[in-house]
Amino acid sequence: MIDTTLLAFAGVSLLLAVTPGPDMAVVTKNALAHGRRGVVLTTSGIALALAVWVTATAVGLSALLLASDQVLFILKIVGACYLAYLGVRTLLESRSRPADLLEGAPPAPPPRAAFRQGFLSAISNPKLGVFFVTFLPQFVLPGQAVLPRLLELGVLFAVIGWIWMNVYGLFVTRLRELITRPRVRQWMQRITGVVLLGFGARLALERA
Repeated sequence: MIDTTLLAFAGVSLLLAVTPGPDMAVVTKNALAHGRRGVVLTTSGIALALAVWVTATAVGLSALLLASDQVLFILKIVGACYLAYLGVRTLLESRSRPADLLEGAPPAPPPRAAFRQGFLSAISNPKLGVFFVTFLPQFVLPGQAVLPRLLELGVLFAVIGWIWMNVYGLFVTRLRELITRPRVRQWMQRITGVVLLGFGARLALERA
């Protein structure tokens, strides 16, 4: 039987992965500086950081949910509101011309340090923790074992992000002008904003 909830999660995860952010800026800079090696090392560092975030979130949430049956419901309501907030904010940000994707990104390090830079870029972003705490519980179905489900969702999110970052990085030198074009990034933001807003509203209505 196809897990439609998992498919929906994968779709939203892919959409979030392709939206430009700090990690994408680091991958872009290292791809241009060191080519394929820089891409693989950087994305591997990012993937390790995501694994740390996912594991910490899953273990912490599962322990919290075992202590109270009401916590999952509350987290889902908060998460639905947070997703709607992200959608509105993304739509508002898409109205203005995006800044240069590489602006503010740390300088490209030597090839051997690209892994460390990718890891530090993702592990030092506290928004990832907030996002996982509010996003992952939305896809825990009634009766499911919480910890295995959260780990499954988190690993899927990390794998999707890793694959996209590698595909993006390996083609960035040829497609940089297209991918980093402000107009393209504006539309990516708008699509993401609409999906997040609609998804958050649907979740809120389901639990109203």
